[in-house]
Amino acid sequence: NQGLVDDGLVDKEKIGGSNYFWSFPAKKDRMMQLKHEQTLASIEALKVKVSEANARLADAKRGREDENGERAKKLARLGELTKERQKMEEELASLKENDPQALADLEKELKLVTEAANRWTDNIFNCKSYLTKKRGMEKKEACRILGITSAFDYPEDKIPK
Repeated sequence: NQGLVDDGLVDKEKIGGSNYFWSFPAKKDRMMQLKHEQTLASIEALKVKVSEANARLADAKRGREDENGERAKKLARLGELTKERQKMEEELASLKENDPQALADLEKELKLVTEAANRWTDNIFNCKSYLTKKRGMEKKEACRILGITSAFDYPEDKIPK
């Protein structure tokens, strides 16, 4: 019963403790008539939109008539210019690799990273010193715990000049 009420095909009224359901035969006809009228209205609106779109299309075509094959020539020229621009952008990208400002920025960044690496290397050596002097460990055991080898050193020695 509730499904019919939800669909609007049957009406429901609670009177006292009872629920009363009823339906008028003309109600379904009236609903169908309203739906039909809405559909007709939407069809008319869409016809208006189609005619407006056709008018805009005709206006747009009016300015694009091909006079003496000039449009094809212009499109070919546009293609050539696009390829040339792409070629120039690729050349610019390759030249950016040798930009003095970019190289200076890389050197500055290298200096900052090297300082940070030295700071952490100092910290690791301080930990190793603490473990060997205060805790009485052997150097090999401290290196094993810290996860370093005997070749561990400051990064300046490894930076290419």
